[in-house]
Amino acid sequence: MRNELKIGMEQGYILEWLDRTINEFNPTQTQSANFEDHRFQSFSEEVRDEKAKQIAYLKKLAFNYPKKRKFQEVLDSYFSALNNLIDNAKRNLKLIAAESVISKKALELSVASLADIHTFLLTRYTVSISPDEPLRKYNLEVPAIDFAQPTDNILLSSHPALASLIRDEFNAVFNIGNLVNITSRQAEYFKDLNDQICTREQQNPGDEYFCSLELLLIERNFNSTRFVKYLSHRFTNQIEEDASGNSIEKLAYLQKSFNQIPVIKGLAYDRQHDDLSLTINNWFICEIEFRSRSNTGKGSESPYTAPKANSYIKKTADKVLCKLTVDQLALFFKAADQSKIIAAKSLSAIFHAVAPYLSTPYKENISHGSLRSKSYSVEGRDKEQLLSFLAKLTRQIEEL
Repeated sequence: MRNELKIGMEQGYILEWLDRTINEFNPTQTQSANFEDHRFQSFSEEVRDEKAKQIAYLKKLAFNYPKKRKFQEVLDSYFSALNNLIDNAKRNLKLIAAESVISKKALELSVASLADIHTFLLTRYTVSISPDEPLRKYNLEVPAIDFAQPTDNILLSSHPALASLIRDEFNAVFNIGNLVNITSRQAEYFKDLNDQICTREQQNPGDEYFCSLELLLIERNFNSTRFVKYLSHRFTNQIEEDASGNSIEKLAYLQKSFNQIPVIKGLAYDRQHDDLSLTINNWFICEIEFRSRSNTGKGSESPYTAPKANSYIKKTADKVLCKLTVDQLALFFKAADQSKIIAAKSLSAIFHAVAPYLSTPYKENISHGSLRSKSYSVEGRDKEQLLSFLAKLTRQIEEL
């Protein structure tokens, strides 16, 4: 364990005195510390001197390690070692017998000293904290978030079902039994979301298909399974209630409207799940494909399905169904051409070669002209969506 906590090998283990002191207070050790009144005074002075030594070391750290990468490695190692010492000290404090008053007082002094060093380090420097590790691991407090209530907030009161969903998600994370597991990502996400809900009010009134609260959650990549189910159920109900009967066209338009909502880059509620845009677009693709097949024998929903099943099978039997939009396909082949992964006389020649053999859930026949025209202007949402698919492909390749 000690080897794992080495910091700056040329200087030895900088926390050695504190480490040894904390271990001496472990009641399970045969030689645990047993303080008398006369020794406590000198121990207090030693602790004070050691704290001053540690803070002086931290102040000089940036000068001792001018290379940024090495400095960050040493800083993070120190922070990790310090957190381990704090955990050990608190554990030993619980084990000390109540009658060992002086020993308990001495260890409490050590814990307070470690806490002061911890505070100084966080105030002085930026440490690398994994956003998906519990805050407790770093001896950081979970921030108190007074989440907005529908009774006091126009945005939430206007959309009670969605407000209830957000409240359920918040309570699941911030319930007392889960406090030790809360990560900085969760804490920061809900703090920011609450700030947006409290200040945004009705600044964005929504559009034809999405209310203002839905837009807020979509742009902030609220990829909760609850919200995914909420959106898929709402889209389904909206299609079923549509009097026109052209469900595939309606789905395609809904998907287009969804993809036009700007998303904050790099933000996600839960990294254990795919981005909301990827999950919802996969739902749209599967739903359109299912309804297309269901309508094959019933007559078409022009322009998305052919009138006869046999004709459809004949025309698409030798094609590859690609679950990307034409825009995304154009972007993919343009990037592949420019990176020299594939080569041809020109990008247009590539489109000529591949177009006859590709189809999408939305478009049975793709022309090289449509691929070429789509390649001229790239939308940010298509780029993000394609990158998500490629990330998924990368993970799949790694598992092979």
